[in-house]
Amino acid sequence: MNESQIPQIPWVPLSREAHKLSVTDRLALVNAIVESIRRELKPPQSLPDNFVEPMTGLPKTDTPPPTNEVKIRFGNDRKGAAKRLRGLAKTDTPPPTDAEVAAMLEERLVEKYLK
Repeated sequence: MNESQIPQIPWVPLSREAHKLSVTDRLALVNAIVESIRRELKPPQSLPDNFVEPMTGLPKTDTPPPTNEVKIRFGNDRKGAAKRLRGLAKTDTPPPTDAEVAAMLEERLVEKYLK
């Protein structure tokens, strides 16, 4: 049987191209394929007309909160608060390089999707 007689499988060229992708891109491709199959096999169900979403949180009122509560929550020292918040993220080590961030992201995706 020569090569011209072998039936061509349409996904083989795709598979060859997929092997050229990075691990992150292949994981994204697998995720996209799985999601498309999931949507096709299980289309979203419409909600019944009498469906009521349960309420969460506090009810909204038309009356404003007491003035002293606003002063406590939203003080006039916004610039000082921003400086203090910036200081929370400071460390003694230099920030990671782009290559280190890419490696950490790839490691996380492999851990998430392959384990």
